[in-house]
Amino acid sequence: MVSKAIALIDDEVDLVDLFQEILESDGYKVCVFIDPIQAFNTLEKKIQEYGLILSDFRMPNLNGYELCTKLIQLNPDLEVILMSAYDMMECDTSKFTIVKKPIPMAQLLQIVRNSLARNISQ
Repeated sequence: MVSKAIALIDDEVDLVDLFQEILESDGYKVCVFIDPIQAFNTLEKKIQEYGLILSDFRMPNLNGYELCTKLIQLNPDLEVILMSAYDMMECDTSKFTIVKKPIPMAQLLQIVRNSLARNISQ
């Protein structure tokens, strides 16, 4: 079975570069975005190609929660990991895996593996 791609969305370019390098070195196909509006416009057209969205919570114009909520409406089987250094209490995050930044890379990889394993088993 061909594994689905990961969409990585974060407005911090250095973090996107680091996460992409780590994920690709572990064998994942990663598509990166630093603008959440551009991410949505691209992903909505081909959401079925993705098994996982890995997104920052706080971003300009469209936060990660809003973005991922819209994407899940297009593909309810999508796995989502939201990352934030801030509290997200005002949001219903029950459909998402929440990761507190900063996160050790080994832990991030394990969370990604677990999320994608859930997606494949659906």
